[in-house]
Amino acid sequence: MFVNICGPVVADTAYCDGKLVARDVSLSLPEVTPVTVDISMMGTYSMPIWQLIENMEASITKIGVDEGLRTLIKPDMKPLEFRWVQTITDANGITKDVGCKAFLKGAPNKIPSIGIEVGSASEAEVTISLMRYNLFVAGEEMFLIDRLAGIVRIDGKDYAGDLNSML
Repeated sequence: MFVNICGPVVADTAYCDGKLVARDVSLSLPEVTPVTVDISMMGTYSMPIWQLIENMEASITKIGVDEGLRTLIKPDMKPLEFRWVQTITDANGITKDVGCKAFLKGAPNKIPSIGIEVGSASEAEVTISLMRYNLFVAGEEMFLIDRLAGIVRIDGKDYAGDLNSML
């Protein structure tokens, strides 16, 4: 058995409202954590409830103070898209580039501090509270978390679908 080896990210871009706002950003996509309930079963068992998701937050470290930063920090709900290319090596030793995309919808939760130092590029970390998070790798959907639509779809299965059909 062989599992493809994922290599480095070689480039990325950031879009807000369909407009390119940055290149070569550092991006931290959100952790998706279900709410848990403690149940007494031979001690305490913390059972995840996938129909209820804790707050999701992404962060983007933007180089430079410019129009792109201004667009990202406007306190409006907005669509964001991040694209990046990573290398993959298969069982035959063939390395290829694979495109990845993350589609987010959210609003910034603050105006970030901006680090300024003579001789260095300025940078700011923008954090976004999310309503929607959709990830694709090589054109294949990994998952979709959509708070407004009540969707928690992982590998094609909607873990909130049964609940929604009963309401």
